[in-house]
Amino acid sequence: MTLETSLINSGGTLLVKLPTTFDIGIHKEFRALHADLDSNVKDFAIDFVDTQHMDSSALGMLLLLRDELSSGSTDISLINCSDNIKELLKLARFDTLFTVK
Repeated sequence: MTLETSLINSGGTLLVKLPTTFDIGIHKEFRALHADLDSNVKDFAIDFVDTQHMDSSALGMLLLLRDELSSGSTDISLINCSDNIKELLKLARFDTLFTVK
């Protein structure tokens, strides 16, 4: 399990493609996302296109990322979420903390 990252929108957005299972197995990689962040990056797009399962540790990782980036004006979007993932995010009220698409 690994994360795929790429810069889009002239380097202003970091696109992070999640694996099929978003859980504690990618904790170290996910936590390192912001460590060497280019100063041009203003937005994060977390891509759930291949993600079929996420657990409570994934919710925690999203909250930690949000907290760590809260000092700046970085926007975090959760994109390409399946209906099941959207429902989980809604139940956890993450739709009030993130842009969910």
